[in-house]
Amino acid sequence: MTNAIAPITDSTWAIITYEEAWNSFVSSYVIQKGDAFVVIDSHLRKQRAYFQQALVEIGVKTEQIEYVYFTHRHADHIGNADLFPSRNNWIHLEDYYELDDFSQTLFGHTFTGAGGDLPVLRFRQLAFHTEGSVAFFDPQSKVCFVGDHLILGETKAELGQMVGTEDERRAAYKAYVRKFALKEPERALAYAVGLEILLDWPIECLATGHGLIFQGEVVSFIQDLISIVKS
Repeated sequence: MTNAIAPITDSTWAIITYEEAWNSFVSSYVIQKGDAFVVIDSHLRKQRAYFQQALVEIGVKTEQIEYVYFTHRHADHIGNADLFPSRNNWIHLEDYYELDDFSQTLFGHTFTGAGGDLPVLRFRQLAFHTEGSVAFFDPQSKVCFVGDHLILGETKAELGQMVGTEDERRAAYKAYVRKFALKEPERALAYAVGLEILLDWPIECLATGHGLIFQGEVVSFIQDLISIVKS
């Protein structure tokens, strides 16, 4: 099985696809707000068929999608932005500037600054992965959609086991961060600054752009990562 829909809460779902070329996963998210839906990121263009199928299986009708938010400008996140009217598509201005002329036409809204409130969600800029990378936070479900600030890389997780505390995988990621901090100490410090920003929110679930969705003890997990970098 290379594709799956993973419920996170009773109103939030992950759409997950295994990308063989990367030996990793690509994740997008759907949030239901009453009779409307919010989509976060949109997979690679070549994954369009399943992305569309998953929206249908979740129960999303095109006319019910009010907002489509993008964590950053890379092709595995904006690959299907053209499925939605440009008036629904939002991206941080710093990443909008980096898009080619055609891709810019896909985004009817930009937002700017280090953080604030958007319709339905809150955001904070995490200018580490790209200039305009952001994390989104849903204050209702307390899910944080962190994009690629946390890239978990290769994982042996099965698609049906993507959501949870996943202690072994947390340990593996901490080991990765230790190596990263030794190899690239300056970049690691910039990465830690982004993690500290996330602590402004009472996060109960951390949904990444590529891989696992961590639930339970998320704040302490983030604090551990910061400590590893600064130790």
